[in-house]
Amino acid sequence: MKYYMCGHIMTTHGIHGDLKVKNYSDFDRFQKGAKLYILHGKDYILVKVLKASSFGNYLLVRFDGLEDINFVEKYHSDDIYIAEEDRRDTLEDGEFYYSDLIGKKVINQDGEDRGMVEEIREMPHKKYLAIRYKDKIHLVPFMEEFIGDVSEKIVVKEIEGLF
Repeated sequence: MKYYMCGHIMTTHGIHGDLKVKNYSDFDRFQKGAKLYILHGKDYILVKVLKASSFGNYLLVRFDGLEDINFVEKYHSDDIYIAEEDRRDTLEDGEFYYSDLIGKKVINQDGEDRGMVEEIREMPHKKYLAIRYKDKIHLVPFMEEFIGDVSEKIVVKEIEGLF
């Protein structure tokens, strides 16, 4: 089975098993009843979301059967995944899974190499592609004005000073 990272456990919160989670998904993966997997060591442990709520830039998530701090302390700094079979099959036009963008080669409108997408960064107003080019990270807004075709490669509509 193939898994895709959708979150990272930062720390515990309170005594009832709540975990402070950094959400790496643009989809609502942490809704009540959702099946997720915690990668603990080399094992993927199936968990079911009991509840989740916003907590600043993070989520507070509680998993069914793990409603005590003593059960969740060991998961501190572990990553949370979703199984490939549980991902949505169809995406709207212009929607992409982060895992499908990360690692893609980037070129400009003239076909010149502009590096590779290293990560997606979410800012309050928009998302940015963090592109590594010539040992530097360049942030390119993930919006129509800057992004052209997204297929095997990502075409960036380059303006002066972007790279």
